[in-house]
Amino acid sequence: MKLSPSAFSALLGEMGQDVLWRRANICPCRDEYSGAATQGCAVCDARGVFWDAAVEAWTGLAGAKSVREWSHFGMWESGDVVFTIPGDSPLYAAAEFDRVVMINSSEAFSVPLVRGVSGERLSFPVLRVDSAIWIADGAIVNGDLPAIAGDGSVDWSGVALAPDVGTQYSLSGRRHTEYFIFKDLVQDRAHFHGLALPRKVVARRFDLFGR
Repeated sequence: MKLSPSAFSALLGEMGQDVLWRRANICPCRDEYSGAATQGCAVCDARGVFWDAAVEAWTGLAGAKSVREWSHFGMWESGDVVFTIPGDSPLYAAAEFDRVVMINSSEAFSVPLVRGVSGERLSFPVLRVDSAIWIADGAIVNGDLPAIAGDGSVDWSGVALAPDVGTQYSLSGRRHTEYFIFKDLVQDRAHFHGLALPRKVVARRFDLFGR
């Protein structure tokens, strides 16, 4: 018996999801002894990791059995998923802390921000913004919608009805779910002569990593 990488890849390509993959890099700002990132680093934002530009890729999602097996390790968190990555996808080269955006699916979001302060940005990939609201004179104001820059920064330029600087407001809309590669579920396939059979990796919500 010989397993066929091309057959696996064709199946996963048909039933999988399109994603955006960003490779993780250890930031040079990390302390050589402690491994801690430098506070205020402009490259990694004190995370100790920065990411390359996004690459289009695709992956399959493992079934409930694989998720249950992962939960038995005792490291499962709500929202974890298991990717089954075909050998012909760029994502096959993914490693720890790489970021993966699921571009075929979305979920609702609603977050509080403060106009004009440092850090006025969204830390996740936005599909659309549906509402911007704040309180003025004890009443809710439904404002005009700001633009969201590629880095998540909120841009109020040219917006007629916008909150004053220093005012707290909330943005609501839809976002793409983003994960980071948390664990490689290594499988010994040397008996198939190193063929590029599908890999399994555990992915975790990226906002957990951000905190």
